[in-house]
Amino acid sequence: MKSNGIRPDRHFYNVMIDTFGKYNCLHHAMDAFDQMRADGIEPDVVTWNTLIDGHCKADRHDEAMKLFEDMQNSGCSPCITTYNIMINSLGVQEKWEELEGLLERLKLQPLMPNVVTYTTLVDVYGKSGRFKEAIQCLEEMRSGGMKPSPTMYHALVNAYAQRGLSDEAINAFRVMRADGIKPSVLVLNSLINAFGEDRRDAEAFAVLQFMKENDVKPDVVTYTTLMKALIRGEVPAVYEEMILSGCTPDRKARAMLRSALRNCYNEDTEEGLCNSAGGEQGILH
Repeated sequence: MKSNGIRPDRHFYNVMIDTFGKYNCLHHAMDAFDQMRADGIEPDVVTWNTLIDGHCKADRHDEAMKLFEDMQNSGCSPCITTYNIMINSLGVQEKWEELEGLLERLKLQPLMPNVVTYTTLVDVYGKSGRFKEAIQCLEEMRSGGMKPSPTMYHALVNAYAQRGLSDEAINAFRVMRADGIKPSVLVLNSLINAFGEDRRDAEAFAVLQFMKENDVKPDVVTYTTLMKALIRGEVPAVYEEMILSGCTPDRKARAMLRSALRNCYNEDTEEGLCNSAGGEQGILH
């Protein structure tokens, strides 16, 4: 390129670094970064964010933190996106003291946390079972005049679901609806998982019925999550409904069907669950 008299600019290097990062070729990304500076082109906030994010996604969090510090030492001020990347990095590592320190540093900057900031915090706190902090973020967001996003509620519901806390998951779901947010298939799938983890099969069925009544199209994850919650006589029926709805079963769904068919069916239990499913629909309203 240089031999043809074409001088690479900052945009060229940013695209190159981003491409290397996406393919986890971080040593090439760093080489491009070094060449960029050797050519007298100073990295901008996009360059630094791309490098930091690439290292975080490759679980090279120590290097990401060093780049974050180098960025500031170079005179390039982090933007809110930079902080969001680092918040997620520290949260994934469960470095809570460092995370609190980072948030304090953010407060000293002329930057305002945005929806992504709070969603990231709710996600990392929720996944680690720090639900008190997650709810505090939700309340702080509201007090700042921002409306929680569907992604944030999905993160919270999913965090409760992973720990089998179905009552807390349904409460978060109700708050979401009170905020005027239409439930997505992702949130409802997490709710099915919450009930499944808590062995509340009838309520899991009720979520599926709620989806049908509220124009939310179930996907293959919906049905496989429901099948995982059951692994009893209802599984073949759910599998058949999945096919009739137009969803193509994946390998996981087929494995669940085979597992269910190997089990002995308890007809009395099946009949009781089917009869009780309709009576649980009010739980979502």
